[in-house]
Formats: sequence, structure tokens, C-alpha cells
Amino acid sequence: MKTVQLTRKRINDYLEFMDQEKREELFSLIDKVKGLKVLHINATAFGGGVAEILHTLVPLMKDAGIDVEWKVMEAEKDFYEFTKRMHNALQGKNDIIYDHDKENFLGTAKKNASEIGDKDYDVVIIHDPQPFALPAFHDFGKAKIVWRCHIDTSTPNNQYLEFLKQFVPRYSCSIFTLESYAGEFGFPEIREIAPSIDPLSDKNRDLTYEELKRACNKLKIVAEKPLITQVSRFDPWKDPLGVIDVYRELKKTYSELQLLMIGSMASDDPEGWQIYEDILRYAGRDYDVGVYTNFHDVGNIEVNAAQKVSDVVLQKSLREGFALTVSEALWKGTPVVGGNVGGIPLQIKDNHNGYLISSTEEAVEATRKILSDDDLKRKLGENGKEVVRKEFLITRHLMDYLKLFNDIV
Repeated sequence: MKTVQLTRKRINDYLEFMDQEKREELFSLIDKVKGLKVLHINATAFGGGVAEILHTLVPLMKDAGIDVEWKVMEAEKDFYEFTKRMHNALQGKNDIIYDHDKENFLGTAKKNASEIGDKDYDVVIIHDPQPFALPAFHDFGKAKIVWRCHIDTSTPNNQYLEFLKQFVPRYSCSIFTLESYAGEFGFPEIREIAPSIDPLSDKNRDLTYEELKRACNKLKIVAEKPLITQVSRFDPWKDPLGVIDVYRELKKTYSELQLLMIGSMASDDPEGWQIYEDILRYAGRDYDVGVYTNFHDVGNIEVNAAQKVSDVVLQKSLREGFALTVSEALWKGTPVVGGNVGGIPLQIKDNHNGYLISSTEEAVEATRKILSDDDLKRKLGENGKEVVRKEFLITRHLMDYLKLFNDIV
């Protein structure tokens, strides 16, 4: 178990994005929860939306006067291979859980629990399935233990569900993006809290002209040609091969169309490399298709630039927890065509800031509609930025957690 070192962030730097009424509500909440001791635990400090959120959320909690820590599990490769299977199974994929899987999961939890220490916390937030068993092996005393699940577990593989349900009585409440995601877990209390983006991070801030130019050169984008992009983990639920199918169909009309696919490889996602290789094989020798990862020195600024200069961003998910990449693109004024699943409909208001789709054919037509109408593209983009400002910035996320702490402690 490692403690994540935090950079300092100040709440005052984010006030420009809030209406006056929300600012007053935030400072009122801060007065109520100052001094609480809070611990976040998850599986990785880098890669994926959860770690990205925590790198801003935890420092802002500290700036709010909360004594907060963030720890990450340490585990062997086979643990992460199993928990990736668990991640998929909890979203409905067929799989079998074996005795050696359970032993590995519980043994890893026990080892990490022994390294937590003896600090008395008021609230402990366990993120996602990987650390779910920790409370069975560590006495958190009077702390309220909360499970924050970032995926849709409403139609899970029952073997995995039954295995995890034994730990539910150790939790005071749970947080899901939507209450319906909780399915049959049986938590005593369920809170709805949507994820968020940090508008001041390198991935979401305004880039200078030189930054934008350098990033586009690195990504080999030709500015004069139309561009569609999908940014996501390389995961079968994101339907990356379906994205290439959309591109190929549109290419028949837009001969100069470019496609970017950017994925961040996370330490807890060994499946990603296999999907990456599948994408490369499927794309073939099409030099208008760029496939990049963080291991190509493509980071937050390049993602920012890609989302900013794209004509359309795709998020063609088949199952989804939330898809932060939707809000990221909308924040940059780029319309999004996204799967009508999970948390995507929370962010995309159909025909207002993008389009919700349920098939490759629908994705082709929605994307074509935007590519063919600059006024529509501009209107959808302007609407999208305002939706994100009001509903999906880190300031709203912080307030939701402060409300939770105030209610349960």
C-alpha cells in the first residue's frame, strides 16, 4: 500500500467557473466538515478516470481543511488480470470465478490491509472492486466506510456478485453514478454522484497557439482536413473496432477524413495491450488513422489538442460507467456522438450538444450530419460547454462529497 504524493490545488482558483449561489453553498459546506479525517483507497495512481479525478479532488479536499490521504494498493500482475475480468463480469460479461481467483483477491487485500496503519479516520472511501475486501482485514474503528463504484453493475455476472456481496455489510453506504447501477448488491444506502473534470488541468485548460501546434504536429494531424477522434481506454466495451467501421463508412464521402484513437494504458488494465494490438491489425496500413497511447509520449496536452481541433468526438461505448471523455470534449466546444448507455446520456442532451446512438449506422449518420453543417457544429459545441460548466466540473463533485461527509459523520 503506497501513499500518493499530492500537488497543491486551491479552491479559489476554481471560483470563476461557479455561479455566486454555488460559491456560497460551497463555503458553507466547508465550514461544516473542516477537520474531518478522510482516506481514499484505489488500485492505481495513474491511468484512467478515477486516478485523474483523485489527483484534483483530494488536493481540493485538503484545501477545504479536511485531513485527507490517498493510498493505492500494491499487487502482482495476476491480481490485476483477475480484477480486470471482475470489472468486465460486473458489467455483464460471462466468466467463471475460480477458487484460486478468490484466494488471490483475498490474499492481496489482506496484505494491503496490514499496511494501512492505525490512524483513526472519520470516512474511508474504497474505489471500485479491486480494494473491496479491505474492510474485512482491517479495523477502521468508528469510520464510515463508503464504496465508490464507477461502473454499471446493474446486470452483473452472478458468480462475481455473490462473491462480493459477503463484504457489503462492512460498508455504511455506497456511491454510484446512477442509483440504478447498484443492482442487487444490497447496500444500506446509495448516493448518486457523477464524475467530473478539472477545467484547469493540462487536459482541459485553454492551450496556447504554440502548444496546440506542437501537439497537432506530434499527432500528425493535418489541420485543413476533417478529423474525428475517440479517446478512451483500449477496452472492448468502448467498441474501438466499431469506431474504425464508422470512419471507413464516412471515408467514402469524406476522402480526406482523419481518425485519431488515443488510449491511456493503466497499470491495473493488462487487457489494454491486447486490444491495442487488435486495433492496429484492424486499421491496417491506413495512414489517415493514428493510434496512440501514453507510451508514445502522448499525454494530457495532446489529448486536449485532439479534442479541441476535432470536428466530432466519438464515444461509441457499448457499456459505460460515465465516460469522462465526453465532458472533456464538450468542455472544449466539440460536439460528441456517444453510445446511449450508462452515464453518457447524462452528458449528451440529444440534438442539443451532440447525438446519442445505438448502432454503427446511427453513429455514421450522426457524425455525417455534424461534418456537413458548420453552424450545427458550432451550436452543439457552445451548448456542450455550458452543460459541463453547470453539471460536470470538479467544483460540483467536491460539493457532493462534502454534503455526503456532513450527512454521514
